[in-house]
Amino acid sequence: MYLDECGFAPSQPVNYSWVRAGERKRMPYENPEGRRENVLALLDADSPVPSLHGVGYGGTFRGEHLARAFAEVLDQPETGGRPLVVVLDNASSHHSHVLRDALPDLEARGLSLFYLPTASPELNAIEHDFRAIKHTHLPERRYTSQQALHDAVAAAFAEYDAELVAKRAAQPGRAA
Repeated sequence: MYLDECGFAPSQPVNYSWVRAGERKRMPYENPEGRRENVLALLDADSPVPSLHGVGYGGTFRGEHLARAFAEVLDQPETGGRPLVVVLDNASSHHSHVLRDALPDLEARGLSLFYLPTASPELNAIEHDFRAIKHTHLPERRYTSQQALHDAVAAAFAEYDAELVAKRAAQPGRAA
């Protein structure tokens, strides 16, 4: 831990440093191995109140996570039997054999998958939301534990979802 000349730890991270001539600057290293949070996010932009839901996974994101999440969304009463169109990019988990095997059952329940062209993140509406969450709502870049990272990601998604609801509430409704 860094202490200033009075013996207090600074409240903000230090982004500059100095060392004596001939000495090497030493920085504490936290091994980030295993501290990655993969998030499956569902953006409902077409409902009267848009919402963004994120489910974090500490490990590797796989096709079975995707198939399970789609099944859970179809089980929600909000879907009300209406068709659900999911826009996906071309990540390997989006084309996994587990998802392909589950797809006939999911399609029978009203799910349709739409794949974007390769290398076209600008066509994916959720990418703009991810950028805002990463750069505005997750200002820290290091977390001391996987649980701290998971909690920070969940809080960032909740905060951003509240902003979406507030933004839509501030917009005038349709004229009669």
